[in-house]
Amino acid sequence: MSWLPAYAEIHYRDKTVLLAGSKRQERPDGIGITTEGVEGWRSTPEAKVTLTERASGNGAHDISTSDILYSARTVTIHWVALAEQHDAVIASLNLLLSAAGELVRLRLVDGPDDTYVTGYATVSGDAAWHEGRMSGTLTIVCPRPERLSWRSTDVQVHPVSSMSGGLFYGAKGLGLAYPLSYGADAGSPQSVALLRNAGSVTAYPVITATGPMPEGVLLVGSDGRAVQWSGSVGPTPLVLDCRTQTASMGGVDVSRRLTRRGFPVVPPGGSLSVQLMSPGSGWVTVSVRDTYL
Repeated sequence: MSWLPAYAEIHYRDKTVLLAGSKRQERPDGIGITTEGVEGWRSTPEAKVTLTERASGNGAHDISTSDILYSARTVTIHWVALAEQHDAVIASLNLLLSAAGELVRLRLVDGPDDTYVTGYATVSGDAAWHEGRMSGTLTIVCPRPERLSWRSTDVQVHPVSSMSGGLFYGAKGLGLAYPLSYGADAGSPQSVALLRNAGSVTAYPVITATGPMPEGVLLVGSDGRAVQWSGSVGPTPLVLDCRTQTASMGGVDVSRRLTRRGFPVVPPGGSLSVQLMSPGSGWVTVSVRDTYL
């Protein structure tokens, strides 16, 4: 049986801090995960389902799937810093403490599983004095409880038709220019993206449109839903976030130009096709990650 690694990474600003998961691994940052492991990772967050007891009858009133919701996720890593000298131990601790006040991305690789969460960090250290050792906990509180696959699947689609194209008769209109061009084919498979989600809960894609697309962006899903943004897309990409159902361009919210809000979502263990129905000569990239709870 081949050996599969287990480790964690903390990403904040431009820093990456490695927490080794076993004695076999090198510890470039001097930090490892203790045998107490990681809490709150392989379990669902606390459910926030409100039940109403039946006044006359056993149990509570029935609920629907949409009523089953979960709280924020809290992940606690038990860490240990080891070094021959105490100043190196403190340097390792400071790598964790520097995550304070930052949005932190916690990546945990456990064999074939490679997922991450995002939140804010709190750090505690052992008060006892040890020359070459210190232990403590790193806690990440994640407003979004889902774990997302570290690597996304990115699919690029192109407009169903071009604003230009057709036959060209030369600069002075003297005759056909070869090779002949009949424009883009509206049925081209390049206009369709197949999105898959191998996770256990709904996945929310991120859509990035790059112009020129003078008539905006219209994406229609195989489930009949459609999302449409009515502005003109130029060199600055338009980003459509399907989870927050917002549109932004250059970091500025432009959601007011959304005329249809049927944002595509990919069901757990399922797939969804989306087709770009807008003219232009730009392209759209749809990114989706397997999503787990």
